[in-house]
Amino acid sequence: MSEVIEVSTAQAQAAYLADLWHRLSAQHIALGCSCTMTGISVTLEDFERDIADYLWAESERLGEAEVVAFLLAPGPIHAQDRAVRGILERLGTDAASETVAQWLLPRMTKTIESYAKLHGPAPEALLLGGSNAWRKGYRD
Repeated sequence: MSEVIEVSTAQAQAAYLADLWHRLSAQHIALGCSCTMTGISVTLEDFERDIADYLWAESERLGEAEVVAFLLAPGPIHAQDRAVRGILERLGTDAASETVAQWLLPRMTKTIESYAKLHGPAPEALLLGGSNAWRKGYRD
């Protein structure tokens, strides 16, 4: 049996995720971070497109036509600037149906919190205060 997410609950969850994603982007800008692997520079915007592309592909694969339409409403994923932020912004308003919110929010929560665990501070960590404050605020 699935839980029914009320609009206010979905909006609160979208706001929480938007805040967490904003904190991660601020960290990357403030600390001059550019996650690199073997000389390849990856920015937060690259992750945004990857996350949005994953959500789109998964919704198509599972036949979630309403979710597909919601994700593509602003245009093709590859052309959406700050795709994750746009999705969360629209989820935070009444732009998404309950069905869309119920499908997207659990997946986005898992993805963004996983990203934060690897690359960012704990939700209660101070945004300002230098690298020492960030280091103390990282998750276990």
